[in-house]
Amino acid sequence: MKNSIVMLCLALGLVLASGPANTPAIKVMSDVNPAAPHRPRVGSSSTFMDAPETVWTKPLTGTYNVGVTPVQDTLMWVSAGQTELRIYVFNIKDPARPLIDSFAQTGGPSGWGIRDMAWKASTDEVFAGFDNRTFHVYDATTHIPNHTYTISGYSGTVRGFGYNPVQDSCWTCDFTNAPMTKFSIAGANGHQVKAAASMGSAYGIAVDTLQHCYWISQAGTAGSSPIWMMDTTYTVVDSFNPSGWQIGAGIEVWKDTYLLALHQTTPDAVWCFKFDIVPPLDHDIGVLSITAPPATMGQDSVYPIVQIKNFGANPESIIPVTCWIDSLGTRVYAGIDTLAGPLAAGATAYDTFPTLWYSGPPGAEYTVTMFTELSGDLDLTNDTMVRTTEITGAVFSDTIHVRRVAKGTPNIDGIISDGEWGGSVQYDISDLAGRGGSGAQPPGSVLAYYLYDSTAGFMYFAMDCPNYSGRADYDQFGPYLDEDGSQYWSADSSEGNYWVEYVGGDSVIYRALLDIGPTVWLYGLVPGAVSKSSTTSGHLQFETKVPLGAQKYQLDIKPGDTVGYFQYVAVSGGSFYNGWWPQTLLSSNWANPQYYGPMIFETEVGIQESPSAEFALYKASPSIVRDQAHISYYVAGRSNVNLGVYDVTGTLVKTLASGLVAPGVRTEVWNRTDNSGDRVANGTYFYRLAVDGKSVSSKAIVLK
Repeated sequence: MKNSIVMLCLALGLVLASGPANTPAIKVMSDVNPAAPHRPRVGSSSTFMDAPETVWTKPLTGTYNVGVTPVQDTLMWVSAGQTELRIYVFNIKDPARPLIDSFAQTGGPSGWGIRDMAWKASTDEVFAGFDNRTFHVYDATTHIPNHTYTISGYSGTVRGFGYNPVQDSCWTCDFTNAPMTKFSIAGANGHQVKAAASMGSAYGIAVDTLQHCYWISQAGTAGSSPIWMMDTTYTVVDSFNPSGWQIGAGIEVWKDTYLLALHQTTPDAVWCFKFDIVPPLDHDIGVLSITAPPATMGQDSVYPIVQIKNFGANPESIIPVTCWIDSLGTRVYAGIDTLAGPLAAGATAYDTFPTLWYSGPPGAEYTVTMFTELSGDLDLTNDTMVRTTEITGAVFSDTIHVRRVAKGTPNIDGIISDGEWGGSVQYDISDLAGRGGSGAQPPGSVLAYYLYDSTAGFMYFAMDCPNYSGRADYDQFGPYLDEDGSQYWSADSSEGNYWVEYVGGDSVIYRALLDIGPTVWLYGLVPGAVSKSSTTSGHLQFETKVPLGAQKYQLDIKPGDTVGYFQYVAVSGGSFYNGWWPQTLLSSNWANPQYYGPMIFETEVGIQESPSAEFALYKASPSIVRDQAHISYYVAGRSNVNLGVYDVTGTLVKTLASGLVAPGVRTEVWNRTDNSGDRVANGTYFYRLAVDGKSVSSKAIVLK
């Protein structure tokens, strides 16, 4: 066996020795950004909140019950798998909850059958997930599955299923086997919103539009499987574990104030919990979503659009709405509009600003702030929403900027999902000059993405080959990094030279280049590296991560470093070069770092949708300012900070902090004066924190 391994390494070494030219032959987003770090993550058996009232339980006579959802407000569907593969229909309003109908699961479910389910009231349809990333859409009256969809950007069983009627979007999860993923009602545009490893034993998902959260049932150890409360930034902020509760399955909200949860025990049962929800305030208008500009868009002009909701108990009219768009701390758009109404209690409406906003070039990023200013609003916490917009479109550049991960690391599955690489500039590294020896390639042949995360300890690469629909053995790309920028190879280090290939499977092979000659030392597979390729999109895509560190096979790179970089992409069995960067590098100089292009590892990072944000702005205390307010903020590292107070026109009123600050939480006091020392008038003011060019804002009301 040892001899076989040695011979294999020698053979691979000979294959690689001549270099790439002769080798035989990548805006939460919430949905919203958090205003501050959250409480510690809930563990597998944590119980924080008091359990809501258990109104009733319904024992089930069948076995292998796994999913539940209310339907038409008067019915309850329960799915059962294994030997039954049926869906049972109960009268949910009758205290006895009698069985009134049942029908067979058809069209694909097997084994455990239909899992979690969710009802869409507006079309009277039931979404029902099962194996292979698939879900049915049943007609709730005829029980016929009119549609069957496969979720993009997701791998695993559609075990949890949540539906939000406001966003008309869906969510799924599969224990820790697949990430929590958001997607459209047709399964398209799937993108990760929470890593699989952070989902515990998640089984069911319920979207609570009244309390603005998700409920996640757990199927872990009996007695230690709480029901999680997850906020709109996908952070677990609370949980409950009622007496007698053991293992959860499907879960769904019923009539806004009830939660149906399937309890897997002997016998199985549906539990109905009731929340003690505070009645709506008399007057409460808030921002529900930012529709335009979207999280990502091409270079273009758009009319900003915001979705407003009346959270209060009374209809509202003449609702002032403001839109700010900032670029690196500079306001580039300030729009003020009025939503005429009347907007009924609980209703939503879209407001379109009358003035166009013109975006910058591809690679530009903007902070979009939308807020309402209803006179007499009794809850200011939902008035403002902030998110980022990135301008996409491939960039031809002689310098590559690698950004730090800011919104969750990419899911390395070989599928470049929408928004997954949104933090990266999209570079066009097509071999326009034919340097690889396969002739000049058209623009768009290879689109590349680069990110790094010094906390997680990885650099991420994604290669998209739109002009190549196949995948063959030895399809590959090769990144070469002169890590210290010395323009020569250190004698004891490969300085980050890899062969990322597909040969019946995906692998990352480390290979050392010594001096400028052709000598190659092959060290084999890279520990901790992961690479996946696929043609799910209709063409070849690679996603790869390589560990950071000081070992030979790792990348010794830190924020702010500039390195020398060369890369090729070769398809058709590694014999056809469609990607090459820098464009000026001749094929004869591929091994010489004197000819490599600059790759800069940027230090900036925006507000993250996680408790580990690089910076955060806390709400002023008190939020209604009569004399003075304490405004606190947090920075994770030594940062260039600017904290200021602005009026509704965006004019700076008072600078509270400016310059370099040490990491940690700091507090500034605003005594409601401007920079001249004069007391400001009553009204609405905003305080904005800018950290290394990125910013976040919040609001305060000044009253005598």
